Amino acid sequence: MNVFARNVLLVDDHSLLQHALKAILEPLLVGGEIHCASTAQDAVSALRSGKVFHLVLLDLKLPDSDGMRLMSLLRREAPNVPVAIFSGQDAPIYRQLAREADADGFLGKSMEPGALVDGVRTLLSGRRFFDDQQERTRGVPHGETRPRPKLSPKQERVLCCLMEGLSNKEIAQRLDLSERTVKMHLTSVYHVLGVNTRSQAILVGQTLNLTMPPEDG
Repeated sequence: MNVFARNVLLVDDHSLLQHALKAILEPLLVGGEIHCASTAQDAVSALRSGKVFHLVLLDLKLPDSDGMRLMSLLRREAPNVPVAIFSGQDAPIYRQLAREADADGFLGKSMEPGALVDGVRTLLSGRRFFDDQQERTRGVPHGETRPRPKLSPKQERVLCCLMEGLSNKEIAQRLDLSERTVKMHLTSVYHVLGVNTRSQAILVGQTLNLTMPPEDG
């Protein structure tokens, strides 16, 4: 079943993916189109342009914004337009983050084209869609989670300090490290968690129930 005259705003900075998604989804949108925005600023401008959108697909990683923070901004700009996360971060923790942020759905970039079309069709019909079945198709029983990200004790200590709202300088003082070492640990933490901003790391860290590890003996 096609969805007539529906416009989708895709917020993602990968041009190849933009073209691929347009090819997959535009046949579904008879009379509508996929409008692509590569930055948060472009996305806000699109919503302010007067064009009517029926769905926003939002990547978590953008060059100029944290995706979760941008979702809040887009909701203020267009409160009646559903916003779904469209991300290559496919671990269950990111679906949980999307739910906690009150997203209307989560679509993984590794979804099969047919499943992606079904998910978008569901969202355009006014229902929520979270691609939880991805876990079952990848050998993880429904209701179970993947292993938590593997952080070293030093990385966990830095992340715990980050979650307290400490600056790099304050973390360095707390842990008796140089600021350069703190920055190196933060870069490693971002890589392990699959994030690229402090706020994203804090969001993920809050789901891990971390406690400050003891100092190395």
